[in-house]
Amino acid sequence: MIKHITLIIAICISTILIGQNNQISLSPGYANQSFYSMQNGEIINTSNEDWDIAFSTDAFSATIRINDGKGVELYTYPLGDTISWTTINNSSINILTNPMYNSDTKWSSGAFDTNQVGGFDYGWGIYNLQNHHIVGDSLFIIKTVNGTWKKLWMERKSSGAYIFKYANLDGTNEISDNILASNYDNKLFIYYSLDNNILLDREPPLSDWDITFTKYITEVQSTPYSVTGILSNEGIEVAQADGIQNPLTYTNYSSHVFQTDINTIGYDWKTFQGSYILDPERCFFIRDYYQNIWRLFFTNFDGMSTGNIEFNTELITSTNISETEKQSTLTVYPNPVSSGQEITLIHELLSSNKSEANIVLHDISGREVYKSSILTHNGLNAHKIATEKFNKGIYIISLKIDGWEKKERIAIY
Repeated sequence: MIKHITLIIAICISTILIGQNNQISLSPGYANQSFYSMQNGEIINTSNEDWDIAFSTDAFSATIRINDGKGVELYTYPLGDTISWTTINNSSINILTNPMYNSDTKWSSGAFDTNQVGGFDYGWGIYNLQNHHIVGDSLFIIKTVNGTWKKLWMERKSSGAYIFKYANLDGTNEISDNILASNYDNKLFIYYSLDNNILLDREPPLSDWDITFTKYITEVQSTPYSVTGILSNEGIEVAQADGIQNPLTYTNYSSHVFQTDINTIGYDWKTFQGSYILDPERCFFIRDYYQNIWRLFFTNFDGMSTGNIEFNTELITSTNISETEKQSTLTVYPNPVSSGQEITLIHELLSSNKSEANIVLHDISGREVYKSSILTHNGLNAHKIATEKFNKGIYIISLKIDGWEKKERIAIY
């Protein structure tokens, strides 16, 4: 009897140590996309074959991504700017070169942004410092997820709305539309189907998910290739641990570097050798919005026949940060600011005596140009940044304290 009790206890302890087994399915052919919360499991499992372009909802962003993982192709029309709208025709496909892809390291860089040259250039349009509109200066040719070729002109973004038009290459079926993306600012993106002329709200709120299982383009042996893998949400940090003999019981996350690249988990935890082989000595640690640390270990991957992915998760550390402890305010002045002049950040920390604040400045391409960590205290705090080393253009400054983040756009002229 004692032996049986001992065995039951051992089984229970083993179950606790190895966490929880989970499965999601992307359906045969990886037709779906899954948004997943480490705390609450799968949040949304939705079709990934019904959209072509995705618009950033961030007021300070003009990022536009494409569904490249599912076959959408994007090209800049090479023979003219927006005045050439009527000259595009069915034969224009024959002169297309250099397809453009989304970044797989950050959400803030989409295929439409590829042509950025710095300053006030957003890739598909130019920022107007007077009225704060982004005015489209390029034409694009796009192949939709259904294989239809269309011409597309992103005309402008103003007051949180994207205004654009598109048509068949021969000019027929021309449609003008506008997307008030600011109405969806609790999401990363709002989506659009060019074939069906409809807006698609297919993404859970930002704070509800940590990772997404999906198809995306990445470089494999220096060639853009569509892969099936995992991308992390904005603000989620991931550490990869390799060479671990017992990943299901390994908890030493502090020995590994946490990354903000959204493809840190990526696709290469598996290889194809006639069938899919998983790396038995690799696991991942995920730091969620609330600074909880989770371990993730893949246990099975079926491939495109079912789209099933099995994995094990375990909560390693838990940090309960109340909403009041994460609250703060941010003001930046002067804004716009002339080159060489200092900008001042004023932020008020609420309901906390002392905390470390991370200040990061990105240019419009998403490149980090400034970073600083300072110790703040309850009440008003000020921080100055010299601008003489920055090029003229639009920048996004972010303040992050205890998992809370606030962003502001600044213009240097």
